[in-house]
Amino acid sequence: MSVTRAKQRQAQERVNQAGSLAKSLAKPVGGWIATFQEAIGMNAPALAERLGISRNNIYAAIQNEQAGTISLNQMEKIAEAMGGRLVYAIIPREGPVEEIVMAQARTKARRIIQRTRAHMALEEQSEGLRSEAEMVEDLAADIIREGRRDFWQ
Repeated sequence: MSVTRAKQRQAQERVNQAGSLAKSLAKPVGGWIATFQEAIGMNAPALAERLGISRNNIYAAIQNEQAGTISLNQMEKIAEAMGGRLVYAIIPREGPVEEIVMAQARTKARRIIQRTRAHMALEEQSEGLRSEAEMVEDLAADIIREGRRDFWQ
């Protein structure tokens, strides 16, 4: 296995692991800042003092988190001030990351197969070909096995 392929495998395993863990970590209704504050018993004035900012800035940060507009940098600073740490990840919506890769490889393979079949039909050479679905699956598997990354283009 090539170094590039090994690194890709490791990255896939890490993303899949994060995806599995994230299922139990849905964002709380009030957001993580407010939830963590509640869990440790720290009020907004105490948090503001630790950060050297006003209470209103803490309330704004909580609202920004709920709205999805807070920066990772700000979340990290707030987490550290409360004795926590920020953890974030990009994970697949559903299933393992390999399914995303295979779906894209199938899309690329389908385009290649359809183009090839069209040329063969024009030359009257399409007699006896396997089904398009079989050909797409085989070509997609070959694309992945070869470690090609051009299918994202």
